[in-house]
Amino acid sequence: MLRYRLILFLLYTFGPVSLWSQDIHYSQFFNSPLNLSPSLTGSFNGDSRYHANYRNQWASVPVDYVSADVGADFKIRNFKNENYLAVGGLINYDMAGDLNLSLTGINLLMAYSFKLNETGTINPAINISYAQRKFEAGNVLTGNQWDGRAYNPSIPAENIGSDNSSYFDLGAGINYRWQKAYRSYFDLGVGAYHIIKPTDSFNPDATYTSERPMRLSFYAMVNLPITNGMDILLNGLYAKQEAYSEKVINSQLKFYLGQRQSAAFYLGAGYRFDDAWYPMVAIELGSVYGAFSYDFNISDFDVVTMGRGGPEISLRYIIARIPKGVDKPCPLY
Repeated sequence: MLRYRLILFLLYTFGPVSLWSQDIHYSQFFNSPLNLSPSLTGSFNGDSRYHANYRNQWASVPVDYVSADVGADFKIRNFKNENYLAVGGLINYDMAGDLNLSLTGINLLMAYSFKLNETGTINPAINISYAQRKFEAGNVLTGNQWDGRAYNPSIPAENIGSDNSSYFDLGAGINYRWQKAYRSYFDLGVGAYHIIKPTDSFNPDATYTSERPMRLSFYAMVNLPITNGMDILLNGLYAKQEAYSEKVINSQLKFYLGQRQSAAFYLGAGYRFDDAWYPMVAIELGSVYGAFSYDFNISDFDVVTMGRGGPEISLRYIIARIPKGVDKPCPLY
């Protein structure tokens, strides 16, 4: 471990001064739908949805990466009209490294669901956001603090600009949902973030260009019944952000508990290509859902992490109203 701390120290002291953070991402990407695409706003069985996610990545090394979000989305509709408007809000937070480099993002989302036929709907959507990045300037080590023999903390660090920056951003997406029954549906779509490529440099006088590159997310999520008491869930994601790309697949079995099927237990696993695999479990009790997974690294970075990627927790609560005069929920609940 000392060897890797030394490498990080040398990078800070001799490397070029640059600060970078990737977009927030989860192994349970399907449990953070508003980060996946704005078009998933309102795309669920119910009327209002509340969710929260937490991820602690690489906690066993000095460059741990913590991510979290809380979000809510709501359908605004008249039950006489099959089309509806959906709105949502999402707060993202992540922090990484010795400098506690963090990003806080506030997102407002809006989607409109158009009924295409008996089973299909299409949801175009937009996302308007405001984000702030900052770091702890007191933790910065720069090359001028090397006195020729060793690092000398008595030498003031170089001024690398402001310790915070902020920007407005824009996203969009489109989702197609096919739903035949309460337990038979799939979503297929794309989300685009940082469409205007905002500048997020910490130095307002910098001669270089620091743009937040556009991120595209292509996804598919399927829920199908196998037997009366069991469903299969299949999820896939391909995300691309400049040089960074990510491919994740996930499968789960959902076991219903009791004759009323108001509770269920999930057991599954996922794989992020060339990086990690993870087992996951989840429990659903009525409108309340909770899931836990743990990443095991298989990339070259596992020599540092010893294979321990880190835990991830997801929580969700859905409220569904039943229209007056209807004895049971229709397939869209």
